[in-house]
Amino acid sequence: MAFDPSQVLYTHARTSCSVQFWMTDGPSGEFKGLKEAVAFARDNKGKWNDVDITVHMPREDVTYGSDKVRMLIDALERQAKRPVETGEAEAED
Repeated sequence: MAFDPSQVLYTHARTSCSVQFWMTDGPSGEFKGLKEAVAFARDNKGKWNDVDITVHMPREDVTYGSDKVRMLIDALERQAKRPVETGEAEAED
């Protein structure tokens, strides 16, 4: 099964996650959702450092290593650039 970062961000939007950087005195943290964890990784130079994000699920944890975290960061950045759909039609004059 192919890794789809956008789908993973959606699926685990409200799943408890933790972030661990693999460097001396590297930051770490726990978050209530994957988007927040990915944003933390991005804000702490996760594209250029070794970092793992663990998604804590009831039966088993899933850990995404540095390469997949970088893909998640890219997907999060693409989502941020997309216009927000309000669901309301624009009125024509």
